[in-house]
Amino acid sequence: MTDTARVVIIGGGIWGCSIAYHLARAGVSDVLVVERGELASGNTSQAAGLVGQLRASELMARSIMAVVDRLSRWQAEHGEDPGFRQVGSLKLALTDARVRELEAQVAQAQGWGLAVELIAPRDAQVRVPLLETKGVKACAWVPTDGYAEPYTLAMALARAARRLGVRMRTQTPATAITIDRGRVTGVETANGSIACETVVVAVGPWSELIGAALGLRFDTIPIRHQLWVTAPMDGIPREMPVVRVPDASVYLRPEVGGVLIGGFESAPKRFAMADLPATFTIEETERDQRVLEELGAGLTRAFPALQAAPIIRGCAGLPTFTPDGNFLVGQVPSIRGLFAATGCNALGIAGSLLIGQWISELIVEGKPSADLSTQALTRFGSRYGSRGRLQADCESIYANFYALDKGAF
Repeated sequence: MTDTARVVIIGGGIWGCSIAYHLARAGVSDVLVVERGELASGNTSQAAGLVGQLRASELMARSIMAVVDRLSRWQAEHGEDPGFRQVGSLKLALTDARVRELEAQVAQAQGWGLAVELIAPRDAQVRVPLLETKGVKACAWVPTDGYAEPYTLAMALARAARRLGVRMRTQTPATAITIDRGRVTGVETANGSIACETVVVAVGPWSELIGAALGLRFDTIPIRHQLWVTAPMDGIPREMPVVRVPDASVYLRPEVGGVLIGGFESAPKRFAMADLPATFTIEETERDQRVLEELGAGLTRAFPALQAAPIIRGCAGLPTFTPDGNFLVGQVPSIRGLFAATGCNALGIAGSLLIGQWISELIVEGKPSADLSTQALTRFGSRYGSRGRLQADCESIYANFYALDKGAF
């Protein structure tokens, strides 16, 4: 079978669906998404979906503020729920150093127009009854924050894209990108060839395999991130805010009467996709209950009731991390018509609408509406001659997720 499309997007996760939607919204309806499994079956299905606007970078703060605005208007504009739960968020400081950091963050974000304020721990406890305020020194409250249900948002994007003419093929692994004289000419799949002039690679951890086949290297490392969900508990408000506890490297959000818990361990486990079977799926990522035990000691300082909470399920994904915690987005300089979006840094759901908009602008207009130098594919140059150094820097970003960027993730 041979097919044609103007743009082929490899990867049907939330980033691929968002890119397809934004291209179609910009008038490029001849778009084809190919996905090796089912839509949103990779890292998207394993994500927590936190959407937080308190960032150290003005670009990211203002961008996520725009995302929140779009998500809050989605149902009115599209007639369906995008899965965004605007429950607000709390960021806790348990140490004096974190208090000073939080005060600086709040002042900076207020200058950028974010509705954020410092509140007393007792006021935070009203919103989160499980919170033990004894060790909490300060709290930042962002009423417009929340979380998106990852699968629901991905499907909302996919349906919106389809309504605009985008085609999507699942169970269609891409096997090669064809290039002639430095320009993309098509994509080979297990189900046939597709002739096209533009290809977008949005396949998460599999980016390294596609890059290697083309003689490229994207400066990312897949690192396991785990989540756990407790059984329903008394004292969990239906609209409980998202809670971040940087001093314990953990976060919480409500989940079906219980609590979803995620965190960043000090010795994360990295992966090389080339070492895994060709049939590997994200759902097969190995779990390690010891990580929860490691993170739990710090977590129960602020939430002692969770110490006895039964864990009913856990999941694990392989988000790709970069050495500076920013996305990798742009056109591959050596191959005309080839674009890539990777390096989600565990911010893939919050960043999905951004990635879709930025890649669409690059393809349609030739330049983005924002300065993306901090997100550029080529920003590391030849800094990483060895994979070992790249791994070490990406692991450091993961292990110090809240600390390295002044706690603003």
